[in-house]
Amino acid sequence: MLDKVRHQQGFTLFELIVVIVIIGILSSVAVPKFIDLTSIAEAAACKANQSAIRSAATISYVQNAAAGSAAFPAWSDFTTSPADYFADGTMPTCPSGGTYTYAQATGTVLCDAADH
Repeated sequence: MLDKVRHQQGFTLFELIVVIVIIGILSSVAVPKFIDLTSIAEAAACKANQSAIRSAATISYVQNAAAGSAAFPAWSDFTTSPADYFADGTMPTCPSGGTYTYAQATGTVLCDAADH
């Protein structure tokens, strides 16, 4: 019975260090990829918000045209009464903290955040 206790093997210090180093290398590769994916997702969400605002402007333009005065709504129309234009009743905002610029003449929306 005493021989069985002496022959039990565990992990050596070297094996543990190797495993820790491998985990460190894997995490050093994974973390930058995760951060990069976050910025890509924020840019995609911002572009979706811009499309939602453009769609609301286009719908309003068509309604105005049917009423006899074809014009895009003013930016203040969106901000003062967003429930009239957006399903959830709130004005979309850039997830990266950018600011939207709206051209009333064309109904286009741009964001000042980089790569949006």
